[in-house]
Amino acid sequence: MTPKILILADINSTHTQKWVLGLSNDNFKIGIFSFNASESNWFKDKKNIICLNKKEKKSKLNLLNKLAYLLFWPRLIYQIFKFKPDVIHSHYASSYGLLGALTFFKPFIVSAWGSDLMEFPTKNWLNKLMIKFVLYRADEICVTSSVLQKEISLYTKKQSKIIPFGINLNLFYSNRLRNNIEFIFGCVKNLEPIYNIDKTVLAFSLLLKKYPHLNLKLKIIGHGSQKNELINLMNQCGIQNNIKFIGAVPHDQIPYYLNRLDVFINVSEIESFGVSIAEAMACKIPVIVSNLEGFKDLVPDESVGLITASTSPEDIFIAMEKTLLNSELRMQISKNAYQRIIEKFNWSQNLNQMEDLYFELA
Repeated sequence: MTPKILILADINSTHTQKWVLGLSNDNFKIGIFSFNASESNWFKDKKNIICLNKKEKKSKLNLLNKLAYLLFWPRLIYQIFKFKPDVIHSHYASSYGLLGALTFFKPFIVSAWGSDLMEFPTKNWLNKLMIKFVLYRADEICVTSSVLQKEISLYTKKQSKIIPFGINLNLFYSNRLRNNIEFIFGCVKNLEPIYNIDKTVLAFSLLLKKYPHLNLKLKIIGHGSQKNELINLMNQCGIQNNIKFIGAVPHDQIPYYLNRLDVFINVSEIESFGVSIAEAMACKIPVIVSNLEGFKDLVPDESVGLITASTSPEDIFIAMEKTLLNSELRMQISKNAYQRIIEKFNWSQNLNQMEDLYFELA
């Protein structure tokens, strides 16, 4: 018998939606309990997906202390009684993890996604204590990368399972929409300081100055607090005709934009995995990444993607120049990168890993 799974997670997260829809397609009955109301009806045609905490307005709890999430506890206990799950699975250890741990339901799974381990417990002793409690209560702990597995070991002696945010190869695949008129660099990321998009813009400016005769473009896909600052920087550099801000796009449209790029860039300061990099690799786009431990699962060496020496504009420029001038290099690393995705980050394989865990616990 297929287990009934109660998912505690942000209903508007593309990662949540991918997990839930994947499980639903394999005939799992899923209940979703989220602090926020759904912003779309992405699950309306799925009879085996139930939203267990319907709200008319989006919650403003993101403005409050994490402990305010405990206000949802009585409602969750009631829904557990009604839904009668075989397994409870909290996605994100610091918020949904705490709520799930306090139900004292077993079996209980916690999945850490990134900042819930790499940032949250480092802020104060209470946050650290909360994470230790959540992990103590968990029957199984899942992480998306080896760097998170190392972080987990700071707070528990329990073993964790690496189950990545795999890539749906039916959605992300090479569909060549490039032209020979322009050479297009691009990134898909929120416009926030930790992602170094400003440094990417400066590196691109250096490239334009050295190769003014080439038709070079930079496309930036995403939104965030740094948008106006980035536009001002672009105007100061006088490269507004070469940069285009696409804005946020629905996740299922990302492959279209990726397939228009010649090179993908992600030179973040902090990352636990790098989903956008994996998506580009699946589309056979050569990637440039910063030298982060969080990227090592995807790009262990330069046979798979170029790794910048630092996140300075000068070092990003060097990597951009290499890919621009060497078509054979681009072809080889994109081929190797695609093979790595096929072997290690195929969504169907990662989904099977999670389903096996559910069956084992239930």
